[in-house]
Amino acid sequence: MSKTWIYARLVQIILDFLGIYGGFVLAYFWRVGWIFSSDFDFGLYALIALFSTVIWSSFLMLSKYYRVPPRSGSRVSFDLILILLGGAIATGVMIVTYFFPQEILFSRLISVYSFVFGTIWCVITQIITRTLLKHFKRQERHIYHTLIVGANRTAEKIIQAITTNPYAPHKIIGVIDPYGLAKKIKGAQIFGKLDKLETVCEREGVTAIIQCDAFEHTLNLISLCDEKNIKFQFDPSLRGIFEENLRIREVAGIPMISFVQRDFSGAKKIRFRLIDQVLRQVFDI
Repeated sequence: MSKTWIYARLVQIILDFLGIYGGFVLAYFWRVGWIFSSDFDFGLYALIALFSTVIWSSFLMLSKYYRVPPRSGSRVSFDLILILLGGAIATGVMIVTYFFPQEILFSRLISVYSFVFGTIWCVITQIITRTLLKHFKRQERHIYHTLIVGANRTAEKIIQAITTNPYAPHKIIGVIDPYGLAKKIKGAQIFGKLDKLETVCEREGVTAIIQCDAFEHTLNLISLCDEKNIKFQFDPSLRGIFEENLRIREVAGIPMISFVQRDFSGAKKIRFRLIDQVLRQVFDI
């Protein structure tokens, strides 16, 4: 992954932290007026607001809100859900630690304002960051120059997915057909067979290889990538696995690729997919 994409997310984390804290402070003055109220100790409020901001920001980081690349497609809305949940937890901490001990004085509006201001700020920074990452993709900057090994349906599917995804940090350079059987492939140029691999990598400045065929050459591909400092990935179907139902699991602390059996056929297809989404998101199973 290009460091620039990570730096963009780091800047977003810092801006979110400052913006959320600013939202808490703004909520105080918005509610009590542009003065330091004697009823609501601003010093204590600012300290607890800082703690609540840490809670909100930490929740977003631990829930992979700042993942690289960002979520796309139908999962974009999940980022908004994370913002709302983080805000609810942070403002809840504010209510419990600041207002409850005061026994008499209580302001629901400060909590509401804090939640609204922080949420709006996080949405704005998310939109700006996503726009920036889209710009990187369109300008073909700070992305992987990717070579596909294999000229089959899986390769075509990956090429189409990368090309249409606005956040995928890849540019398809072309395809190597291991057996020289394909004359063309949709969406990319075929450079030749595996004997041209090293030459193509040097000539095209390849920084990533995705293997979709030639299972028997995997070790050779990994050795080349290790030698040339090229990122190596392979499609699970290369191992005869259905990629739509894959999960990454640990067995005694060792990561494994697990196939999860799901029945998506017939009239119950929608219900099965909804259940699967819940199982995957909540329980990661």
